[in-house]
Amino acid sequence: MKWRIGALILALLAVSPLAVMYFNTAKLDGTVKLPGLNAPVAVNRDNRGVPLILAKNQLDLAQTLGYLHAQDRFFQMDLLRRLSAGELAALVGDKALDHDRDIRRHRFRARAEAAISAMAPQDRALLVAYSNGVNKGLADLLTKPFEYWLLRQAPRQWRPEDSLLVIDSMYLDLQGNAAKREWSLAAISQRLDDQQKAFWFPFGGRFDAALDSTFPQPAPLPKTGWPDMQAPPASPAPEQAPGSNGWAVAGRFTNDGAAMLASDMHLSLRVPNIWYRMAARIGDNMEVGLTLPGTPALVVGSNGHIAWGFTNSYGDFSDLVVVSDAGNNQYQTSAGPKAFTDHPETIQSSSGHSETLVVKDTQWGPLMGTLPDGRPYAQLWTAQQPGGVNINLMKLVDCPDVSCALALAPTMGIPTQNMMVADTRGNVAWTLAGPIPERLGYSGLAPVDLSQAGVSWQDRLPASAYPRRINPPSGRIWSANQRMLGGAELSRIGDGGYVLGERAGRIRDLLKSQNLWDEKGFFAMQYDNKVPVYDFWAKLLANELSQMPPSPDFVKARRLVDEWDGTAASGSQAFVMIHDFRQAMLGLVFAPFYNLDKTLPGFDAASIDNQWEYPLRQLLSQQPPAMLPKGYESWQGLLSEQTARQVTRTAEAGWPTWGSVHQSHIRHPLSAALPNWLARYLDAPVSPQSGDSYAVHVTGTAFGASERLVVTPGREDRGILVMPGGQSGNPFSPYYLSGHQDWQDGNPEPLMPQEARWQLTLTP
Repeated sequence: MKWRIGALILALLAVSPLAVMYFNTAKLDGTVKLPGLNAPVAVNRDNRGVPLILAKNQLDLAQTLGYLHAQDRFFQMDLLRRLSAGELAALVGDKALDHDRDIRRHRFRARAEAAISAMAPQDRALLVAYSNGVNKGLADLLTKPFEYWLLRQAPRQWRPEDSLLVIDSMYLDLQGNAAKREWSLAAISQRLDDQQKAFWFPFGGRFDAALDSTFPQPAPLPKTGWPDMQAPPASPAPEQAPGSNGWAVAGRFTNDGAAMLASDMHLSLRVPNIWYRMAARIGDNMEVGLTLPGTPALVVGSNGHIAWGFTNSYGDFSDLVVVSDAGNNQYQTSAGPKAFTDHPETIQSSSGHSETLVVKDTQWGPLMGTLPDGRPYAQLWTAQQPGGVNINLMKLVDCPDVSCALALAPTMGIPTQNMMVADTRGNVAWTLAGPIPERLGYSGLAPVDLSQAGVSWQDRLPASAYPRRINPPSGRIWSANQRMLGGAELSRIGDGGYVLGERAGRIRDLLKSQNLWDEKGFFAMQYDNKVPVYDFWAKLLANELSQMPPSPDFVKARRLVDEWDGTAASGSQAFVMIHDFRQAMLGLVFAPFYNLDKTLPGFDAASIDNQWEYPLRQLLSQQPPAMLPKGYESWQGLLSEQTARQVTRTAEAGWPTWGSVHQSHIRHPLSAALPNWLARYLDAPVSPQSGDSYAVHVTGTAFGASERLVVTPGREDRGILVMPGGQSGNPFSPYYLSGHQDWQDGNPEPLMPQEARWQLTLTP
């Protein structure tokens, strides 16, 4: 039987793209000529495929990194540049045409080309060197990556501007929902008065965990309900997917006086992972951490003097600008009528379909559609402005301390992020890295008419106006996508949809729970499954169950809830009930908003539901009759019915554990189009998950920590780094899923590459 299976595998290898995958792995040892190098470069990979690059200068390092990225991850890089350029259909066919039509309006490729032309010569040289390395790495593969065989396409050469398009793809991922959020809020403003808006859409509340300890005051119940409150019930509310944790403690809380940093950036998860591990030395200078294939930058990591990490800031970096037609293909500005600029954009599909989209551009940005009141609008966005995309992030590797990093942050051309920095001298700091617009005469919370006098937008605040904190009195800094500051500093940052502060508060409290930390303690904290936000719901459910008749199902449910340990543990049966009860209540009480998705094209309730825990708790606590959902005579009747339904659902499902219903499905981008027997070789194993979107250990079906880093700068040999997936994008490589199980199980892997298993030399 075994020889038949072996013969079948050999036959498949001989006649299918599997043969390409098997033989087309990256070159790991030997010598390769890489024209353009100034000196030989050594690449030593360990038994996880993690490279240590020994180069003489930054240009050689950039070219070498391009070579490695292309050998291991070219298809991933290609998807990222096509995503932001609006060129996906040319690779995958007509199903991507709607995406391309939408994205082409931003004209990111044209903007990237202009940015390359305006770039400082030394920066442009780095991108040219990186591109040369990419193209040589692609050429040195035995044949094109297997994905192109499946798609019947040929890979396209890498160009310097493509690296800027990869940064644009991160803008789309991290800020791409900004226009939809502002549009949805504008639609709500037409339906609610100021008192209702303040209640339904609070800015924050007692869960907030800002660094300056500010708390907004809760809004009172509105005197009048919303007429549309009698909407039919919606389905359970969608899961939230907030992104990223980061924290740091000053040197007085570590054994050797250097500060310590933890970073886990939460993103949509795929195979291969978005990040690529790397360590490098140029003379006495060292850098180690994670790179983004498609760019030559070390995104997070350490240089031996400082360590840094990011979380998405959720500030407000985009505006919807009302555009008033002035006739004759012109629009009104504060200086008078101005002609629209028409840009023809040709969109092509691999099916042979071709079409031309004419983008109408204004001085603020492209026309994107009409507001809920029917007025046309343009999107003004830092991603589209000069300097919005650059490679200044790369300069962090030269910083000796936190002061240098803070000075560099305002110049970075990245989606604006919370940046946390720790240095060997024991200092910790926070600031925003990336462009922050300066608004004059308006708040940015609603569409604005910039043709009127007294209102204006400047592309970037002065560096002196950037918010920052250095060595706060507590010696601790934390960030989990919450509002970081209040007052005047917050007004400069704006509100782009901060998440509930519960997760950040848990991190803050854990950091304050002890005065001595090491790397293993930080790593364990990244897997913390406590979910205090659900304590309210457990008590509410337990109270309702205590009033139910003593049937076996109600008795069992009450026992499980009473014994719940407060965690989103994989084996917890109680958390399934508590979690689902809350989601059902959100969907029921907020049905009028969720149902607008069905009746108002363009509206997206999920883009504005970030703080709904506050009004939901107020309603359940105060139980105003005027705001009772349709079909119920009392709030108590609603709670009793929902409790009974929840127990029935749970019992009919066989009293599942959280891990049986909360599982990871981390897939390759093309696996859904393949037969199941083949797709399973591309995807990561399906695994039960602990954690939740409100736990420090954020998890979802295909969302979660894209990396978990813990490092003390200067002590990188003690550092820890795990990530889903492995280094390679080829399923037949031993490094395709190397390290994935350690990420899943919480087993620490060393940050630094270990003993070299493979030695590759690149020569001029």
